[in-house]
Amino acid sequence: MHRGGRYYLAHPFDARHWVRKWEQAVEDKFGIELINPFYDAPEREDVANLDAGRAERYEQLIPSEIVRKDTFQIERADGTVAIVDGSLSYGTIMEMVYTSMIYHKPVYLICTNGHHQHPWLQHHSAHVFTTFEEFDQWLESSF
Repeated sequence: MHRGGRYYLAHPFDARHWVRKWEQAVEDKFGIELINPFYDAPEREDVANLDAGRAERYEQLIPSEIVRKDTFQIERADGTVAIVDGSLSYGTIMEMVYTSMIYHKPVYLICTNGHHQHPWLQHHSAHVFTTFEEFDQWLESSF
């Protein structure tokens, strides 16, 4: 990982609010860009409508468009920071696999649910962290 890099941020939809706060703090502190698919894509009106209470989850979704846009961002990024916290998130796992197998880029996994030694998570990750503090400390030592 390098200062000034762009990294896709894969994380559970239900964690999007607290992840957004963490993301912005990391960007400010370490000078990297984390591309949040829920908030950094102006065309994600479904998320804005859901956050505003104007829609229900999975309404107004065109799956092929979401996947196309997300994989485009993964392709343009230097790698992916993935958060696995125990929340249901099929997309996070898919985004990890796309990053490592399709685009051959590193995945930096923050796995806080105790399953950090799962063989699939290990296989698709360049680095595995069990806490956000551990990830932040690694970033500090990397720069």
